Amino acid sequence: MVSPDSNIIIVGGGVFGLSTALWLTRGGYKNITIFDRCAFDKNYYNPSNGCDGASADINKIFRMAYGEKHQYQTLAIESRDMWLEWNKAIRESAPSELPAGLSPEDQLLWICGVWFLAEGHELRDFYAESLETMRKTAPAFRDAQFVRGNAEDEERLGKIDPKWLEKFHIIDKMNDGASNGFFDINAGVNIADRACVYARFLCEKAGVKFVLGDPQGKLQTLIVEKNDQEKKVTGIKTCDGLSHFGDLVIVASGGWTASIIPEAHRAVETTAGTVMFIDIPKERTDLWERFNVKNFPIWHYRSGDGDDYYQGSGFPISKEGRLKIGFRGRKFTNFEDHPTEPNLRISTPRTKYTKNPINTVPLYGLERMKAVIAKAFPELVEFGITESKLCWYTDSIDTDYVIDYVPGYSDSLFICTGGSGHAFKFLPILGRHVKNQLERVPDQFTPMWKWRVAEEGKPSNGLLEGETGPRVLNKVQLADPSDFKF
Repeated sequence: MVSPDSNIIIVGGGVFGLSTALWLTRGGYKNITIFDRCAFDKNYYNPSNGCDGASADINKIFRMAYGEKHQYQTLAIESRDMWLEWNKAIRESAPSELPAGLSPEDQLLWICGVWFLAEGHELRDFYAESLETMRKTAPAFRDAQFVRGNAEDEERLGKIDPKWLEKFHIIDKMNDGASNGFFDINAGVNIADRACVYARFLCEKAGVKFVLGDPQGKLQTLIVEKNDQEKKVTGIKTCDGLSHFGDLVIVASGGWTASIIPEAHRAVETTAGTVMFIDIPKERTDLWERFNVKNFPIWHYRSGDGDDYYQGSGFPISKEGRLKIGFRGRKFTNFEDHPTEPNLRISTPRTKYTKNPINTVPLYGLERMKAVIAKAFPELVEFGITESKLCWYTDSIDTDYVIDYVPGYSDSLFICTGGSGHAFKFLPILGRHVKNQLERVPDQFTPMWKWRVAEEGKPSNGLLEGETGPRVLNKVQLADPSDFKF
């Protein structure tokens, strides 16, 4: 049984690994080491500087709207308070008291508001469920949500602050105005790379050790002892040839998790969302002002169903003048041989930093994003798309996380993954519940996050589709340079 004296190895320094380490140290655990192939101590989680994990990003949506899944809604509300506490701590720090990559002017969560939009005039089911769940369980937060087309809501919002009313109408051109949804003024945007820098800083202050960079922080293989039918993980071997031994290995490696744990390929699958960036020239101060986080909300838009489903988002401008637009209506896969398990093919991240690099995205998502942007924000069309990338998430069979002991390893191997594109907002709090699962202290997430695998004949979120499915990268048309123009 794991205890505060256990020697714990965490493979992965993103959201799951950082939050887990932070909460374990708060619970008295003394011997925790995080290994990661990325040199986060040098590149500061900057996605333009060698990082290709989902956590290393310029920004993420912070939302509390979760349909009928009130457990995540409640967790997001609690997490919001913690993000604001982190903001306060940074603001009140002297520059010398902060880690490299952060200044007292930085905020990790901006409450800029989030627009939840969909085509047509009738409220989409997920949005209606989100409003109703909030009304029943957190009425004060429901009062901060304003329905499009509701005259009373619009009047109420204007009385709070005219600035919110400006943001209420900033998306009026979306789908030529034929849209429904609601605006949440308690939601906003996380500045992802800086948030991870700060979380790593808190971990180091609490005594967590880090081994970062290739080869010393890059996992080569788990060290597994076999005894009859049972196996036991006793540590890891890194790519510098060294072995590191521990009482428990926690694999929190996002899209690379199934590459490390073969059994996980039926529990989670690595899938790619499509991301594009538009860089606004510095001389266009009008657009820098228009899309500034103080003036512009996040928007999230849905349309269609089935094969025609669109789900995408847009963000305020970054400090560097970059607008990010993302698409998750279709999630792509990339199958390769498993590195340690013969005759097993799994979906594996493919980025501009992997052995088989890629510098483009599927044309399908790119063209659909361009069409949405051209209608909603025609002032951006002249600039074209500066850059694109695939953002590799780890989907579970039901979009709930997979945080549990891996069966068959004598409680020596623990999986912590399955973010399914909605985990970043929980960085300050997620580890509290990971710790519960490690210690087998039941909580509201225990039945949701338990080990489970896809089964024939049951819903699997695409995990049983495999290499014969239509989403595989080598089967879809990729964009060429001319496609990045509107």
